[in-house]
Amino acid sequence: MSVRRTRIKLDINQLRPGVYIEMPVGWNDHPFMFSNFIIASNKQVAQLRKANIRFVWGIPAKSTSTPLPLDEVKDSAELVVENDDQLNQEINEMAAEKLKKIEQMQSYRRQIKKCEASYQTSISKVRSLTSKMQSRPLQAMTEAHEVIATMTDTLLAKDNIVLHLVNDDRDDVDVYQHAVTVSMLAMMIAKQLNVEKQQITEIGIAGLLHDIGKLKIPSQFYTGTDISPSKRRFVIEKHPSYSVDFLNLSPDISDGIKKMVLEHHEFADGSGYPDGKTISQLHPFSLVLSLVNYYEMLCHPHDESKPKSQSQSISHIFKHRKHLFDPKQLNAFVKSMGIYPPGTLVKLSNGHIGIVITVDSKRLLFPNVLIYDESIPRNEAAIIDTEKEGISVSGAVVVNTLPRKVVEYLNPQTRASFYFD
Repeated sequence: MSVRRTRIKLDINQLRPGVYIEMPVGWNDHPFMFSNFIIASNKQVAQLRKANIRFVWGIPAKSTSTPLPLDEVKDSAELVVENDDQLNQEINEMAAEKLKKIEQMQSYRRQIKKCEASYQTSISKVRSLTSKMQSRPLQAMTEAHEVIATMTDTLLAKDNIVLHLVNDDRDDVDVYQHAVTVSMLAMMIAKQLNVEKQQITEIGIAGLLHDIGKLKIPSQFYTGTDISPSKRRFVIEKHPSYSVDFLNLSPDISDGIKKMVLEHHEFADGSGYPDGKTISQLHPFSLVLSLVNYYEMLCHPHDESKPKSQSQSISHIFKHRKHLFDPKQLNAFVKSMGIYPPGTLVKLSNGHIGIVITVDSKRLLFPNVLIYDESIPRNEAAIIDTEKEGISVSGAVVVNTLPRKVVEYLNPQTRASFYFD
């Protein structure tokens, strides 16, 4: 339950370092990058004054010092400003820099739109090939190779791995989305491990087709209430073998792909299925599929009332389930995703709340974050590069601890979707 913040109106001359302020004007009507921040220096006060800001809202709960008493400061109109020309130049430079960043944000948004289009194209192609799997399996396998070839080329086009949050209005567990996500994450891990291109491609195909055998299982085993848990589990646990049955229809599917698909529910300690194999008995990359499949299950469990956020899921695996996986592959997973994957709600070191939009494997601690600011329309919200702004992530934020207006603005999805650039 949040406590309502107390705001007090402050004359600009009451400000000093340590006072947290909110601007009384819209984001486009001042030269600062943020509309609320803690005063860092007297120079900032002079800049506010020069920008014709006569008063601000002070937030005592977020301040580290108290404002100057009003009767001890001069009226704004009487104050003599020193270095007027220098301040004018600084304000002009700040406004120009802000405009430059706005243009960069617009370009960045266009880049994300392209990423979203690629993601949706992949989803559509997987939906199409899945519909052909039983009637035209060879054509379906050919299309699967084409999807993964495109994803592999995209992944290997850069040295680093860049993941963008993409908009997806569907909040349900979509089998096509799951297939694309598993293949994408598995391929990212493989790249992080410096695996050669051909093996990355095979891992991607295995990820894309790992659950295709579920087509052979009647829907009532997933949704019916009159089937015993033991019978349900017995039938559902046959889907890896059924998936391999489909793969056997194509001469272009390697034994390695078949083995990874068969073993995508196995664990390093032998507690998985269908055969209870231990790590030494498994294909070298079967546990990659097992890891990302397990991560997906934590984020999107069958009991939809108990989902974990992306960062919570990664933390849970490290704290409670790391014995199930290959340590090097698990570390590669975190080095690709970061501890704050796209879609994670975060609090920044300057006190702002936002949602992670992009992570870069070369600088995982400095994601790009869309900032909550009620003075800016959501579709124009500032997306900041935390490294360039000299800001760090203080930690992840649980959605139910935030006011409704913040949640509605940032719009975190139960099923966050992301795709590589």
